[in-house]
This record gives sequence, structure tokens and C-alpha cells, in this order.
Amino acid sequence: MKKLGKSTKKGFTLVELIVVLVILAVLAAMLVPALTGYIKRARQEKDYQMAATVLTAAQSAATYQYSQGNPSTGTLTITGATDAGNNTKVMDLIGDASGLVTDISFTSDTNGIITGGSVKINKYTYTWNPGTATWTAS
Repeated sequence: MKKLGKSTKKGFTLVELIVVLVILAVLAAMLVPALTGYIKRARQEKDYQMAATVLTAAQSAATYQYSQGNPSTGTLTITGATDAGNNTKVMDLIGDASGLVTDISFTSDTNGIITGGSVKINKYTYTWNPGTATWTAS
């Protein structure tokens, strides 16, 4: 015989399930914009790091030219994966990332010191300002 007042059914009601789904939807709505912001900042940081690597490689190439008694005054210009003159060392130094870097243009003084320049990575151009030791993106 069945006892009155006690239900033998176990589980969640439809209302409880809907409340849980609404809570999950609200949490997801707050989380997605935050994650996309983190992803964007991570990509920018990666590009800044790549630009710094290219700057180091260009400085190495300019220093090498200076040490050989052939200072490369003027502009070190590299477009794509090929370049003119003795600047192949820049592309060799950045290695596999050369597919991301499309244009490199640095100026150096008579002592082989980089005095400015820019690097195009993906769709942004990063300009180096040696006076403040900063990169600006455009």
C-alpha cells in the first residue's frame, strides 16, 4: 500500500532545469567577451614580441656589416622573404616567423646602430622609436 504525502519520484522539475539553463546562459554571455579580449591582447603581445625579434635581428645584421668594415648606413629594407644586398642575415635570424613578417625597414647610422624603423606583421605596422625604446602599432 502506498503512503500518502511522500512521492517516490526522484529528479528535477522543468522549472529547476530552466533556471539552471538561464544561469549558464548569463555566465556564458559574460565570459565570451572577456575571452575574446584576452585572445586579442595575446595576439598583440605576440606581434610585439615578433617585432622585437626582428629589431634584434636587424641590429645584428647592421652590427655585422659594421664589423666587416662595411657599415650599412641608410635603410635596411626587406620585403617579403627576399631582400637586396647583404641583409639576408635578418631573414635568417627570424627563421620560421618570416611568413608573418612581410616588410622590414630600419635605418642605421655610420656606427651600425639602428636609429629607427618599422616592421609589418600580419595586418599591422609596428614602428620602432629608439629614443623612448617603444613600439607603436598602426
